[in-house]
Amino acid sequence: MPGAPPPLVELDLLELTSPPIRNGLVRELQLILRHNPYGTFEPGSTDGVYDEATAAAVRRAKYWLGYPESRIDERSDREFRVLLAGEIELPTAWVRSRNRRLGRARKLALWDRAFQVAIDEVGRREESPDSKRTPYTLWYGVLAPFPVIFCSFCYAQAGSHAFAPGGRYAYAPYLLDDARRSRNELSLTADPLRGDLALLDTKGDGIPDRACLFDDWTGEPGTMYEAIEGDVGYEGDVSGDGAVARVKRIAAETVAFVHVRG
Repeated sequence: MPGAPPPLVELDLLELTSPPIRNGLVRELQLILRHNPYGTFEPGSTDGVYDEATAAAVRRAKYWLGYPESRIDERSDREFRVLLAGEIELPTAWVRSRNRRLGRARKLALWDRAFQVAIDEVGRREESPDSKRTPYTLWYGVLAPFPVIFCSFCYAQAGSHAFAPGGRYAYAPYLLDDARRSRNELSLTADPLRGDLALLDTKGDGIPDRACLFDDWTGEPGTMYEAIEGDVGYEGDVSGDGAVARVKRIAAETVAFVHVRG
């Protein structure tokens, strides 16, 4: 029947297991997630391991392909891979669903989209303690502390051209310098919006050493605010590390708020 979805094929099923599936089919999937007709769904690595980052990329891809809500999960089968690769056309109903979702996304400002990416990452931890192995550091190409890298990842996934692997940004002072000079689609703001970047000086030396995505003031503006931050404790402990979490930060330790224009 025209417009009906192709039958679900359970061959070559890839899903989260313990230990994780590791083979060439997973690597092929990871490459398709990065390079396909529908967008970039960053799997974090192309090492052939079906880990949480790859599974999350599959879920994102299914959403943007127009999959029905009941079928959006973290499992990859042959049907999903040939659809994503563009080897067969999307069912008519799925095209309509995809177009509706794309339309809603276009109505969201860039900073809203970046914040939504951050929300989806809350709760994710590095692969093993102190490894700094995360989808964000693998995307950037450096296994390092990732508070600034996490922000860069969120904006890159949201479609910003101001952030790129290996160069923009992992170091908060560079980001601040470009914002002060209004370079690279960055500017300073005294009235932050949800998704704007907060550059933090947690060492008290006047130099920003961390970054987070601003959410909202918790009380009187200019005092304390909520944010999403990378490389903190699992439940938002700012003295911890290794996870993405919602945190509370004080304005007094914030060097600047940065607005991303494109």
